[in-house]
Amino acid sequence: MSQDSWMSAISIHDSLFTPELEKRLVESIQLEVPGSKNLVVKATGRDDLFYIQNLLSWPDEISPNTNWVGSATYRDTVAFVRKYVWQEAKKVGKNKFVFYMTSEGYTFVQMKFWSDVFESIAITYFNGCQTIEFDRGMHFTQIWGCAPHTINMQYMTKIHKTYELMQGMAIINTNNFETLAAAEYQYGSDEEQASIRDLNSSPKVKPYKFLCYNNHPKLNRAYNVGQLVRRNLHNSGLISLNLGHDQPKEFRDLVFENQIEQFADKNNGETLAYFPKTGTDVFQALVNNKETVQSFKPLGRPRWDSTNDQKYDSYMALGEDTKKHCEQCYFAIVTETKYLQDRTTTSEHHTVPITPDTLYLDCITFTEKTHKFHLAKLPFVLFAMPGSLKVLRDQGYKTFSPYINEAYDLIKNDEDRAVAIVDEIERLTHLSDESWVEMQEALIPILEFNFNLLVNTDRCSQHRFFVS
Repeated sequence: MSQDSWMSAISIHDSLFTPELEKRLVESIQLEVPGSKNLVVKATGRDDLFYIQNLLSWPDEISPNTNWVGSATYRDTVAFVRKYVWQEAKKVGKNKFVFYMTSEGYTFVQMKFWSDVFESIAITYFNGCQTIEFDRGMHFTQIWGCAPHTINMQYMTKIHKTYELMQGMAIINTNNFETLAAAEYQYGSDEEQASIRDLNSSPKVKPYKFLCYNNHPKLNRAYNVGQLVRRNLHNSGLISLNLGHDQPKEFRDLVFENQIEQFADKNNGETLAYFPKTGTDVFQALVNNKETVQSFKPLGRPRWDSTNDQKYDSYMALGEDTKKHCEQCYFAIVTETKYLQDRTTTSEHHTVPITPDTLYLDCITFTEKTHKFHLAKLPFVLFAMPGSLKVLRDQGYKTFSPYINEAYDLIKNDEDRAVAIVDEIERLTHLSDESWVEMQEALIPILEFNFNLLVNTDRCSQHRFFVS
C-alpha cells in the first residue's frame, strides 16, 4: 500500500492536532528506557531494537471515544509520532522497532495505534509493507503481558482481522507478571522468605471461608459480589470493593448509582447484553443491601505505599496485609483482568470494542491476582476467560480438581460460567471446618508443587508469532 493510498483511507475533516497535544504526546511516549532494555532483549533475543513504551498519561484526545481512525486528528497524530520515533531511532543508529506494553492483556488503544504507526513507518521509510513482511517480524514487534500460549495466537488472528492490524508485525506474549510475583520471594530477605514459605503449610481451622479481592467495581466484579450477597455468602468471607468509602456520602451514593444501581434496571443495555437471565436480580440484591455493600471497602494497602490510600490490596504479591488475609481464609476467589468476552461496534471507518469497563481485547492473561495465591499456597476459583485453567495446566501448574469442581472452565457463555463458579463457591463455603481441614491436607502437595514451580524455576517464557 502506498503512502497516498494509506492516507486516502482517512477522512479530511478539520484536525484538532495542536502544539499542546504534540507536547503531551512526547511526554507520554518513553523511548529506550534503560530499565526496560534487559526485558526487551530477553523477550526478543535481540539488542538492535528501538524500544517504545507508553505512560498511563496517554492524551484523551486520541481514543475511540474522541478522535480515532477516520479522523484528521488521528491521521496527524500517527504522522507526527511516526516522524518523531523515526528521528529518535536514527540518532542511535536503529531502524527496527518494538512496542513494549508493561500492563497485562491486549489493550486495544495501544495495540491499534502502534500498529498504525509501525505501518506508517514501513510505508514512508521502507519499501512498503510487503518487504517488511518477508523479514518475519524483525522490523516491527509488540510485546504483551499475556499467557505465552497458542490460544493467544488464535485470539490475535481474530483481532488482526477485526481491527485491521499491520501485516508482517511480530507479537510476543510473555509471562512477565509471573516472574515479578516470583521475585517477591526470590529477592526477599531470609525472614521474608521464611514468612512466605510458612504460609498455609499445615492444615488448621480458619475464621473465614474465602478471600475475594475486588478493587475497581467493573461490571463482572460487581455481578460476582452481587451473587455472593444474594446467596447470603458475604458474611463467610473477606470481600473488598472500592466504592469510594473514604469520600463524602454524596460522592459515595453517586458512585453506587453509577457502578451498581443502574444495572438493576431491567432495561439496562449492558445487563441485558452480558447477564440477561440473572443480572437484574443480582444487581437488585446489591441495591437492597446498599449499606452492607458500601461497607466492602478495600482491604489493606500495598507494602510500598503508606500515603496514597487510593491503592489497596497488595499489588504484586504478598504484603503483610495480604499474608494475614491468606492465613484467615480457606480459598480465594480470583477476579482476573479479563473476563467478559469482546463485543464490537463498526462505523464507516473502523471497528472498536464496546466491552464495558475495559478496552482489553480477548486473551488469556494471568496477573498478580492469580500468582499471589500460588505464592501464598491458597487454592482458588478463577473468574477469567473460558479455558484459563487449562492454560495454567499447560504452563505446568496443577489446578485443584477434584477437590474443587472446575467444570466451569469449559463453559463458553460468560453468564453461565459466572453462575457455575458461584455455585461452586457456595458449595465450598458450606463445607464444615472439619471438611476443610481434611481438604487442606489433601491439597498440600498441589500447593507446594505450584509454589516451587513459581519460585524455583526460571519462568521467563514467551511465545512469538507473526500477524499475517
